[in-house]
Amino acid sequence: MILDALTMPFMWTALAAALVLGGIHAYLGFHVVRRGVIFVDLALAQMAALGVGISVLLHVEENEMVSYFLALGTTLVGALLIALLRRSATRAPLEAFIGIIFASGQALVIALLSKTASGTEHLKETLIGSIFTVAPEHILKTAILYAAVGVLHYFLRKPLFLITEDPDEAKRRGYNLFWWDLLFYGAFGLVVTSSVKIAGVLLVFGLLVIPSVAALMVADRTGVRLAIGWAFAAVAALVGLIAAFLLDLPAAPAILLVMTVMLTLVGVAGSLVKK
Repeated sequence: MILDALTMPFMWTALAAALVLGGIHAYLGFHVVRRGVIFVDLALAQMAALGVGISVLLHVEENEMVSYFLALGTTLVGALLIALLRRSATRAPLEAFIGIIFASGQALVIALLSKTASGTEHLKETLIGSIFTVAPEHILKTAILYAAVGVLHYFLRKPLFLITEDPDEAKRRGYNLFWWDLLFYGAFGLVVTSSVKIAGVLLVFGLLVIPSVAALMVADRTGVRLAIGWAFAAVAALVGLIAAFLLDLPAAPAILLVMTVMLTLVGVAGSLVKK
């Protein structure tokens, strides 16, 4: 049965999509977890879903370019809000503001899609995506975009990692945290806008957080953590897609559940090693 799954062309397309998503999100997840803004991806993903909801309400969802830029626009609004709200984090946690952005975005999506005939179906798609039916050319375009974001992060890795690990030291060195945050969350928004259309809000959040948490649990060096996060995401994607095929489940929830089980096993193994 497993071999049957691996002979299906759409399985390899879905796996390629999951690996592309896992590669960039496992890296970005390191920054998010270390910054303590765990739900930023969920909030920005929900803002991207809001853009999709607007395109459905306006009946332009079939126009890929218009739909994409509507989703990107709402996501960048969310990124700007998060960068601005960091200044208020001394009075209330930034995570609280991020949660408000997520909840408000979700409420708006539900409200907008309730006005459309196919609202329930579109709402489901924003949550779980369409990874089994994504076109290979769409994966290629997404991979090119992610590669561009990766190159940007590579050249700016020193200030970005410094701001992630020690924002007070970054301030002392003269870095303007607002503009650097806007750059980081803006690039993050570019990634999330494409990710949500492929994998949905839930899996995007899982790929961001779970591999990074697993890596932080077992390694201390940044390079090792990144390698573990990428390997974790790749294994979970393969196992999750096979499980989805064999059990006739949606792909995104299956991969997310596999990652949760793997993270639990990592935690149990770590406890046993310490004992």
